Amino acid sequence: MKKIYSVLSSFLFLFPVLSGAQQGIEGKTLKVGSFLPLSGPVAFIGRGVRQGMDTFIKYFNQELKTGGYTLESYFLDDGYDSVKSLSIVRDLTENKKVFALVGAVGTPGILGSLDYIRRTGMPFVYQGSGVTPLHNPPSRNIFPVQPSYEAEGRVFGNFIVNHLKLQKVVYVFQRDIGVVEAAEGALRGLYEMAGRYRGKGLQVVSSIPFSSTDADLSPVVHRIKQLGPDAVVVFAFGEAVLELVKAARQGGMNLKQTPFITTYANSDPIFFRMAGGVWNDIYVGAWVKPAESESYENFVRIWKKHADVSRGPSFYNIAGWMAMEVFAEGLARTVKNFPELNWRNFIAAMETFHEDGGWSGGLSYKLSYTRCNGYDQKCRYPQNYQYFIVGVEGRYQLYKKTANLNELYISAD
Repeated sequence: MKKIYSVLSSFLFLFPVLSGAQQGIEGKTLKVGSFLPLSGPVAFIGRGVRQGMDTFIKYFNQELKTGGYTLESYFLDDGYDSVKSLSIVRDLTENKKVFALVGAVGTPGILGSLDYIRRTGMPFVYQGSGVTPLHNPPSRNIFPVQPSYEAEGRVFGNFIVNHLKLQKVVYVFQRDIGVVEAAEGALRGLYEMAGRYRGKGLQVVSSIPFSSTDADLSPVVHRIKQLGPDAVVVFAFGEAVLELVKAARQGGMNLKQTPFITTYANSDPIFFRMAGGVWNDIYVGAWVKPAESESYENFVRIWKKHADVSRGPSFYNIAGWMAMEVFAEGLARTVKNFPELNWRNFIAAMETFHEDGGWSGGLSYKLSYTRCNGYDQKCRYPQNYQYFIVGVEGRYQLYKKTANLNELYISAD
């Protein structure tokens, strides 16, 4: 009997009992909320994402008005503290009674509150993280958007062997809390591709950890040079990756001869302002439609009209915009296909994203959700395509010229 109960409990954990709840809907006002680090060491990320979400909401309320609804938001500061993240989620769910969580930022807080969110059944759209537990095991109410770091590891391998035509890879990663889980996921993906492309000679010869608190990174650089790789994958965030790149250059490494490749989390142009020419020649993952695309040009036009700043959007602004953009597309599909807006119908509407090869109507590319079940690990898979940008004379450019997006993007499969 205990064994049967255990099995049943595990299925309830994966698939919470979803009511037709109308929580968060007051007349034609729809409430959404989330937690972000608006203070603390990564406040610049949280503030950027919030600004992107706020700008989309302004655009929605003034122009889209889907179904006649107005969006009301509660984007609260967790200071990058996972305990506070969970407290905020409870408050948003039980007291403020939002309809959905949209655009949470920070792997520690997301992982720390994920079990609770699963149990509530509340829709949770877009997380500022790419850790595997967001989609494996799948949960019916969790909708990750930005690529999985494990999938990014597979894209790294594909890019290195098929585009750069290189084989021998050293993987250097930041072992700090909040990063190491992501780094381990990317390494798993890279190892998977090394197995797949063994015939082409792709191999991961070593993985080297370091910390953002390390005062001297020359031993790491010395070890890289000893190993003599064709390419180096660096999985680290912000200042940590910049310090490693600086140390590599100071240690005499030629990054044109031995390319450094890093995660899409480091794709904001702010890296050039922080490090200048040091950031040139670095290959950086990217997943948002490129600036040359019609979708991006349309986004910039709307941004200039509604944003409260005169400058162009940052990577973090774009992430926040996309979080709300995906939620708004789900809302539009619910209004179109169902007589009532509630959690059950919203989730069912999101599960139509797979149609026509995936949704590419916004800044995402082929975002695809299907009807969720515990046997389909891809039913809640985030965007599965990326491309690369490279630093040239203080700005990013595409890693290659292409005629269309299909030629630009690299599949993680």
